[in-house]
Amino acid sequence: MSRNTIIVVAVAAVTATVAAGGGAAAVVMLDPGGAHRAGAVARTASPDPTGADAPAGPEPTPTVTVTKPKVVRKTVVVPQPRGGGSFGGADQRFLDAIAGDGITAPDGWAIEAGNATCGAGYDYAYRYLTDGGLYGYHVQTFLDDWTLTHGGC
Repeated sequence: MSRNTIIVVAVAAVTATVAAGGGAAAVVMLDPGGAHRAGAVARTASPDPTGADAPAGPEPTPTVTVTKPKVVRKTVVVPQPRGGGSFGGADQRFLDAIAGDGITAPDGWAIEAGNATCGAGYDYAYRYLTDGGLYGYHVQTFLDDWTLTHGGC
């Protein structure tokens, strides 16, 4: 028998054995030198006729939804410069200085408070300014701005 015939017969025997449901199957390996080696194949169980052992379909891929946060832009209100008011000179420079330092006060009251506290003791100025609505941490800044813009008291 030719080599090709032996291979075809061996493959047919293995296929018939596996299809018949389970005896030991032989595996034929041919090496380049022409020697034949045969070995036993592990016994496999016959397939379950109910299909319970059949592999399930592929696992569903989880769906990931990425939601980008909505960007809300805040409206910035820029205060109008105090130029054009009825105050001029040192008083206007004082009003601009306290506005630059974050102190918000009515213009007339700020000028009145600056005149009232100029040269007075710190305790009196603190009570006067905080009673008028100024924050305690702004008192020294208010007094310094008055002194710097008016050249002292």
